Amino acid sequence: MKGNPVMRNRVYYHIFVWLTISTVPFTVFSECWDVTEISDIAFQELDGAIVFSFKDAVSCLPVTGGIIRVNDRSLTTDANGYIKLPNSFFESIMDGNVLIVAKKRDYCTLKKNIRVMVGTVNDKRFLMSKQLPLGKARFVLQWGQKPNDLDLHLVAKDFHISYRNMKGAAQKAHLDRDDIASFGPETITLDNIIFSNKYDLYVHNFSGDSQFNGQAQVSVYKDSQLDQVVYLPKTKKRYVKVLEIIHNKINYVNVETDSITK
Repeated sequence: MKGNPVMRNRVYYHIFVWLTISTVPFTVFSECWDVTEISDIAFQELDGAIVFSFKDAVSCLPVTGGIIRVNDRSLTTDANGYIKLPNSFFESIMDGNVLIVAKKRDYCTLKKNIRVMVGTVNDKRFLMSKQLPLGKARFVLQWGQKPNDLDLHLVAKDFHISYRNMKGAAQKAHLDRDDIASFGPETITLDNIIFSNKYDLYVHNFSGDSQFNGQAQVSVYKDSQLDQVVYLPKTKKRYVKVLEIIHNKINYVNVETDSITK
């Protein structure tokens, strides 16, 4: 950051916003998984166990007591929101997909296929969303170590939700989380889908220190269920338009673009 005036200004901007809206409880500036926790999870594989971590997509607190099915195995998350499986479970698969289904009361069921390569997995961190009333949607962005900073933008005719407007639009939409140091999550909740309105969701490579590399993904929740997980394309462009909502219907676009348009 010392040699990057853009990132330095961004951090100063966040400090300013925090000072001016510190009474808003839902805005959080730290990442769900810091480098230490990510390293601890990775090192446990050397001890013969692969650890999967489950956290709340808004609060980033561990999801404890969740029932997790990994293919035909059923486990319960501990106080850290972890489950552990022996390395041998994945070594027997070597190359293929494993289905993970995560359930907990008051949460949307999470279903996700993860890739097993050479007997191990890279996708070990999962975010779960609490159930939403009808007419609400939630967008949860996750990515890898690079690019350093990705941003969600939700655009409608009467608002533009992003890190620049962290209070959100009253009773319309708000930014729950903003992460500026890799991995994510960034989370935006659309509080009230108006049938006559159009909504566009973008991801912006703010830091520009690396291109979209295929690791970024957006989980889309609507009407108390996971509607789809969108894997963003590899691209050198700075924006990806993920989806649009027209007449309460989600159209998945997932295309690279040069800018955000209304």
